[in-house]
Amino acid sequence: MIKEYVKIFLFLSSYAPLFLILAIKNYTYTYFVIAMGVLILISIIFLFYIIRKASKMNGDYHEIKEIEDKSNQFLEYIIAYIIPFLGFNLVNIPDLIALGIIFLMIGVLYIRSDLIYMNPILNFMNYNLYKVNDGKTGIMAISKEELSIGKKVRIYYISKKVGVAK
Repeated sequence: MIKEYVKIFLFLSSYAPLFLILAIKNYTYTYFVIAMGVLILISIIFLFYIIRKASKMNGDYHEIKEIEDKSNQFLEYIIAYIIPFLGFNLVNIPDLIALGIIFLMIGVLYIRSDLIYMNPILNFMNYNLYKVNDGKTGIMAISKEELSIGKKVRIYYISKKVGVAK
């Protein structure tokens, strides 16, 4: 279904706000700021590409029987995963190593757990996050539309458990 490198770029795009903050905090280190800028740009472009590509694939129609709005998880994501990184001093080698280890661990969990929908950039792009069930299948649906019980939506899968709903 979705390739591992795609999940890696989706993970990186979810940390674009952190990369921006780190670049601002370390503005005196030109190469670091350039590296963060390139990383932000590439990962966000890739996110747009994946969402657009998914919307052009064949989707399955589902009638929503159960729904739960999970859009607040974007805020929880920021608080739980981005805010703790702000205290790191990137000039201090032990802090840099610790940051790398934590980032790697979160990345592995993110990719293996198929948490590609946990991306605050999607919220900035006016996407909402829903946990929907059609009576047979449960899926995390990313949608710009407001979804509700009884509504028929077409879901374009970007992984086994995640899709873009239109």
